[in-house]
Amino acid sequence: MDRFTKNQAPDCAVCRFKTSCFYSRLDAAAQKAWNAVKMGRKFSDDECIYNEFQQPQGVYTVCKGRAKVFSTDAKGQQMITWIRHPGETFGHIALFSENDYFCNSRAMGETILSFVDRKTLEKFLDDNPKTYKLFLHKVATELRTLQLKLKDTAYKPARAKVAKALMNAVSYKSRDTKNPAIYGLKRTEIAEITGLALETVVRTLADLEKRNIIKREAKSIKILDYPTLQRVSDPHARS
Repeated sequence: MDRFTKNQAPDCAVCRFKTSCFYSRLDAAAQKAWNAVKMGRKFSDDECIYNEFQQPQGVYTVCKGRAKVFSTDAKGQQMITWIRHPGETFGHIALFSENDYFCNSRAMGETILSFVDRKTLEKFLDDNPKTYKLFLHKVATELRTLQLKLKDTAYKPARAKVAKALMNAVSYKSRDTKNPAIYGLKRTEIAEITGLALETVVRTLADLEKRNIIKREAKSIKILDYPTLQRVSDPHARS
């Protein structure tokens, strides 16, 4: 893959996000092999990772930063399908289906990705057959997630959709703090994730802030009352 190099690939063994990565579920021999074959590259904010209709060349893993996966309609409006966080692998669905990409991907902020090309991945899987099950589980889990997203889109109120988008975007480093925070998530991107009009997102964020559930700052959104935001995101959940 162009501009991916071995010397830019982070060491999985010392990565602070490895517990969120499928790497942590590999046996010792497979971990060593994976670390040896992947390449790496740094992307700037909004830099293209791949485009719709492009032929997939391999799989990506977010090592630092985030990557969004989205579709664009004829009017240029975007719908974000996924935001890939550190430790998450993506691009595998198009690769395994042997189809062109059905969507686009861009970096969100400064992002470091690792990459394993198709031929190398196939050899890795053949040499480490237990890994097939991990990828099968990942595909099945993501299919279930998409089914739940469709259900949410059809039935959840706007406030619940925005709350869920905020919870899913919490920064890794602030996840276990008293007031988790979201960085670099624009209002337009919340609209693209939820399928809501921008005006609806703006009103909903203002309402959540008025209720002291969140606090909007210059470059972040701070969650002041996580339990309440969680209840808002799923109003029909059992307490």
